[in-house]
Amino acid sequence: MNKCIFLGKLTAPPEVYIDDNNNTPVIDFELEIEEFRRDSRGEKRRDLTYLFFQAWDTAALTIEKWAQKDSLMSIESSARIDDEGHTYFRVTNFKIL
Repeated sequence: MNKCIFLGKLTAPPEVYIDDNNNTPVIDFELEIEEFRRDSRGEKRRDLTYLFFQAWDTAALTIEKWAQKDSLMSIESSARIDDEGHTYFRVTNFKIL
């Protein structure tokens, strides 16, 4: 099973482009994922992780229309590897909160 769920904020305004091979709307975006944990001394620590996502078709158009920089989003996705060996997440479901 390849299912990942994230909650995070958009780092930039999303912009759709058209995929040349499929003539389909696509959007690439980055989420800032915030995590709180305790360090070895027991002090609360805030860590940020930045992950890359891609959405296609109507999901891409909806995200572009309704989301903006700093929008909080819940994302269900599957992990993928691009041609250059970088990991990204393909959106399968989402909510803009």
